[in-house]
Amino acid sequence: MLLRILLLLILMLVLPDAYIYIMYIRQWTKNRWFRLLWFVPMAVLVVSAVIIMSSNDMKPEHQPWVGIFMLFFLGICAPKTLFMVFDGIGHGINWFVTHGAKKRDDDECIFVRAFRIVGMTLALFAIALLTFGYFYGRHHYVIHRQTFYFPDLPQEFEGYRIAQFSDMHIGTLRDGNEQDARTIVDIINAQNCDAILFTGDLVNHQSSELDGFRRDLNKLHAPDGVYAVMGNHDYSMYIRYPDEKDRKADVKELQRRIRSYGWQLLLNEHRIIRRGKDSLIIAGVENDGRPPFPAYGDLPKTMKGLKRNCFTILMSHDPTHWRRNILPQTNIQLTLSGHTHAGQFKVFGWSPVAHVYSEWSGAYVEGNQILNVSDGIGAVMFPFRFGAWPEVNVITLRRETPPTKNKTQ
Repeated sequence: MLLRILLLLILMLVLPDAYIYIMYIRQWTKNRWFRLLWFVPMAVLVVSAVIIMSSNDMKPEHQPWVGIFMLFFLGICAPKTLFMVFDGIGHGINWFVTHGAKKRDDDECIFVRAFRIVGMTLALFAIALLTFGYFYGRHHYVIHRQTFYFPDLPQEFEGYRIAQFSDMHIGTLRDGNEQDARTIVDIINAQNCDAILFTGDLVNHQSSELDGFRRDLNKLHAPDGVYAVMGNHDYSMYIRYPDEKDRKADVKELQRRIRSYGWQLLLNEHRIIRRGKDSLIIAGVENDGRPPFPAYGDLPKTMKGLKRNCFTILMSHDPTHWRRNILPQTNIQLTLSGHTHAGQFKVFGWSPVAHVYSEWSGAYVEGNQILNVSDGIGAVMFPFRFGAWPEVNVITLRRETPPTKNKTQ
């Protein structure tokens, strides 16, 4: 996976160091050895990245090292990058004002000083934010309570409660935070919901990440059962296998383990929950994403044998599936997704991931159909969260009397 962002890693390593060296370091000292010391952190990070990638970075035993590498990489490179950007803006404005004159008086340098201070302040803030998100934010579990209204909800299911959790990425907990699995299970069970729905990405890369977690995951329980679907990471697509048969065998092993916990794994399947004369459908499709993510979802197979107007809750890991296929092809009332993690970073309701996905966090409504995208409860690659806190979604279903429109809260 690191190979996919290799160019970005290189740019963040090289450009800020080169800029600060040219603009400041070589002016502060003429000692060659002191100058070379400036590049030592970058050299260490480059060597570390090469070692991680050459040793198959996605093996479970290597994942803690990947997290530590990302912490130091971002802790060093992100502040430098912020400083470079704002300091460069200051110098650019000053150059424009002075028409490129080499000599600048104090009045002309005000732009340089102002933007340098901004850059240094943001750099320090970035270090504080990364530290907070790594040591505290990833463990700051929250309950996101939502109420969805549907005019066609069967009467017997008025007030039906669902606990949705997503993107556990349990391999990331294997860095000394294994006890968080028990914390997550206890939080979900404490909600006393009618059903528990997991919307994919139980592991990062391999089924063996689940070693040692059986006792905790087996304790999840709800009156109407625990249901799960697979996410893109559950297909072992981010690790190198000598043979495709080995990858498929690992996927089968993951599916076996999920079922052994008492969870009902829905692979383009559905289950019917009955109360009195009323019924509610819980359905699940295999991951259906845009390239390069796998697309194994089969809606006709999933809904085979059901009436078109039956009330359905569909689990589909990738939220892009909703607008691509679910909305135009079905009248499924409620779709639950995850996948985006809300970028693991959110401020004032915004995240960089908003520029990648149209639906990426919370509830979205089209007519009488609703999509809910969970921010997820785990982390991948970098065990960090800020603003997009790890969450459990507790959803209550309510009937609505026409002609009031669907709404969420």
